[in-house]
Amino acid sequence: MGRLFKYIISGMFLACCFLVYTPAGCYAKDTGFEAVVDRDKVSLGASVRLSLVFNNQQNLPAPELPAIEGIQMRYLGPSTMMSIVNGKVSGSVTHNYLLLPMKAGVFKLGPFKFEHDGNKYVSNQVTLEVAEGQVQQQQSTVSQPAAQRQYPGLKDLNDRLFVTAQAKKEKLYLNESVPLAVKLYVNKLGVRDIQYPEFGHEGFSVSAFDKPKQYQETLNGVVFDVIEFDTYIFGLRPGEYNLGPAGIKCNMIVRKQPQRRSPFGPDSAFDSGIFDDFFGRYETYPLELKSKDIVFTVLPLPQEGRPADFSGATGSFDFQASASPLEVKLGDPITLNMAVSGEGNFNTVGAPKLGSREYFKVYEAQAKQEAGEKKFEQIIMPLSLEAKEVPALSFCCFDPESGQYKTITRGPFPIKVVKPDKEEELKIVENRQEETPLVAPNEEKLGRDIVYIKDAPGPMMRKGEYLYKNKLFLFSQSIPLLLYLFIYILYKKMKRMKTDIKYARGLLAPRKAGLGLRQAKKYLEKGDAPRFYDTLFTTMQEYIGDKFHLSSKGITISVVDEELRKKDIPEEVLAKLRDIFRECDMARYASSQFTPDKMSAALRNLEEAIDYLQRRRV
Repeated sequence: MGRLFKYIISGMFLACCFLVYTPAGCYAKDTGFEAVVDRDKVSLGASVRLSLVFNNQQNLPAPELPAIEGIQMRYLGPSTMMSIVNGKVSGSVTHNYLLLPMKAGVFKLGPFKFEHDGNKYVSNQVTLEVAEGQVQQQQSTVSQPAAQRQYPGLKDLNDRLFVTAQAKKEKLYLNESVPLAVKLYVNKLGVRDIQYPEFGHEGFSVSAFDKPKQYQETLNGVVFDVIEFDTYIFGLRPGEYNLGPAGIKCNMIVRKQPQRRSPFGPDSAFDSGIFDDFFGRYETYPLELKSKDIVFTVLPLPQEGRPADFSGATGSFDFQASASPLEVKLGDPITLNMAVSGEGNFNTVGAPKLGSREYFKVYEAQAKQEAGEKKFEQIIMPLSLEAKEVPALSFCCFDPESGQYKTITRGPFPIKVVKPDKEEELKIVENRQEETPLVAPNEEKLGRDIVYIKDAPGPMMRKGEYLYKNKLFLFSQSIPLLLYLFIYILYKKMKRMKTDIKYARGLLAPRKAGLGLRQAKKYLEKGDAPRFYDTLFTTMQEYIGDKFHLSSKGITISVVDEELRKKDIPEEVLAKLRDIFRECDMARYASSQFTPDKMSAALRNLEEAIDYLQRRRV
């Protein structure tokens, strides 16, 4: 009874402490909205990253933050993360902002309020101290190897938390699509803010990662929680390449050790271990886990047995086709429905070939990509009654499993072409004049038939020459019409410029970009690296924002990857834009490291990217 009474008293005391001393920030976390800064004390002129974390949410837009006096703010973009705590996986989205203090002092950031879909979110408040002098920064633990960190109670960390990269095969043909799985293994550890993997892939093209899978796997008798990220890769050119290492950034949750024990004994109601168990004091440590490299050998496609109509399709494919209708009138369309299915690189799959085009007018095939299948629809039109069948359709591909080319043929498809119901015939229409009765001529009267002879011929004109046939006259008559059309087009264009914001921004984008590039060249000639990169960054932001009707201030590397990739922009152009973004960000902190040659290369890359986007008319 004495022990039971002691636990009752302990529970009542802890409940009172929870109600009285729990800070308001705890309630903010219950809403799933948390504000975090990477440093709470910086020197004047240094930047700070502000992260707004929405736990258990992955589809929330970026909040509109109020202006903070003395601090310039720029949105960097979102990042989606995952967490494993007690074997349960949850997702979160983090919106990142770059803060640049303009004066010294202590700033209170937040609490930030955000409302979306009827739900209200309130964050905690964070404090940022900006000093005029040099501030010694704490050594970052992100880049330190895990084995060098001495966290309490985390021995053999590499055996309990690690990343692997596995491919289905390491010897593949050119353009052969191979599955790649990046797995994060966790054994009885709390891990949060798991980011999608990043790895070098020179010589390869990599698809976007699918939705991660979660399951358990046993290795050497130890049960691990596994998060698997799946994608597909294919080689762009023959040779031997190293892919990786695949890196995953995350935060590990570590519980603090109790600092003291109660003087009343371990079973006392005031034992500090009870408080530690109740409040759960935890800390997070950033980690960057990396896998081993994978060595791939990319083989060229064999020349032996290569069909003449091979267009590059690589994979284990099947091909089906049909034609409808099979009975048509002359000049009516016939629809060819074709489907290529199987496993492989569908980016290399083109429309099947029609055996012969005699007697048919053939239109370009329309493609539609689906999961594990690529469909084509093509229209052909018979031009002669002698067309008795739709010629056979053939699809040629290279099968990497057998190492041989194969051609699949479907058809021919018998058809019946008939004459139209009504043919337009040439009809001759005669102008029949009514017969008039013969009338006896009137009796001739004297003097009525005399014609006086002219003494002068008068002005002469060439036979058949009229004013309306004069070219100069006709051209002069068209001038009012051309003037009217010019004024009308100018009026419509000015009206559209005022009403269609997207059109106006797209039309003005190259002109504004040209002004920005010329200004950047002036700073390049003066050797003013900070102003050069600032102008280059602003020009790139405004051009991409105006060209694709996006918020210019919100243009980041992630926006370039997400928005421009949807528009089939080549990876070469995207890589140039990403490099310029990184150089501009680095120039804010170490502009003296950039030589004139490197600045000229960045300017040239931006000019080439803008020129391509203008010519592509995306």
